[in-house]
Amino acid sequence: MQNQQKSIPPFKAVSSKPILWLNFVFGLFWVCFVLFFVAGIVFLLFSSHEEIGLDVIAYVFLFLIFFIALAGIVVLLIYSRKKIYTTTVIDEKGIRYLNKFNNKIVKELPWNSFAKREKLEYVFEVPKFDVSSQMPMKSLFDQFYWPVLIDNKVTVHNDAFLGRHFFVMFYVNRLELIRTFLLGVAHYRPDITVDPIIFTNHYINPENYSIDYRQQKRVRIMSAVFCIVVLGLIYYFVN
Repeated sequence: MQNQQKSIPPFKAVSSKPILWLNFVFGLFWVCFVLFFVAGIVFLLFSSHEEIGLDVIAYVFLFLIFFIALAGIVVLLIYSRKKIYTTTVIDEKGIRYLNKFNNKIVKELPWNSFAKREKLEYVFEVPKFDVSSQMPMKSLFDQFYWPVLIDNKVTVHNDAFLGRHFFVMFYVNRLELIRTFLLGVAHYRPDITVDPIIFTNHYINPENYSIDYRQQKRVRIMSAVFCIVVLGLIYYFVN
């Protein structure tokens, strides 16, 4: 689908708005998760295998599990600390990812950095559109992919329009961010093509870029009812 439209609405910049309570619960979960492994290592260090009721091999194996898990978390934090951002801003210049905790710009993607898919070297089949989306396994949110030119090199950028911070991950206006992103592409990069399924999956009208919140609400209600029915049937047959 070509993004060139006969008449499209004016572009208006938008900034992400976090869901405070959900982000707090999610961040608190990760804090407790880390503390669990820290407490486990401390407990094992100050307890003998006889006190725990394990033989030496089981004791060492359990300690290694806790140590490797904690080390993995530390490595992940060190590796991603420069990539952590809390806020996504989409305006006339492009997309900016900000970390409001240290007031730094983590990454900037000007509209003119967007590239055509033909400039990428693909191992498998070349995608049909420059901007595409895909639902990763074990994820509730789809990822967007498009080529960008950075430092004279074309790479694939991915964005789920979510924050990358344990306490600022979920946005209340994610749909609005996606809508503004698509509208920005139409305004500033009409040569970039967008997969039409993106509009359908996010309740966005491709003609006027309006969001059908009523349809979104209906889908959510139907999904909730379906889950309740399935859980009810499982409970009925199990018991």
